[in-house]
Amino acid sequence: MNSDEIKTGEERPTRNKWNLILGILFLAYGSYRLYQKLQIPDDDNFGMILAVGFIFFGIYDLWKYYKGV
Repeated sequence: MNSDEIKTGEERPTRNKWNLILGILFLAYGSYRLYQKLQIPDDDNFGMILAVGFIFFGIYDLWKYYKGV
């Protein structure tokens, strides 16, 4: 048998450090923008949607980092 065929334990997924960095940055920036939008009584729905989008994209990047995708 070949040594490639025998696997001992699970392989650790490769983690891209940029997913971690960008995930933290997008999450922080989106949270900051959402906080600003909630403090000002303004009807800027696009800004609110954009801030929530940054938060979701940051969470997605962090998920990709921890899953090793």
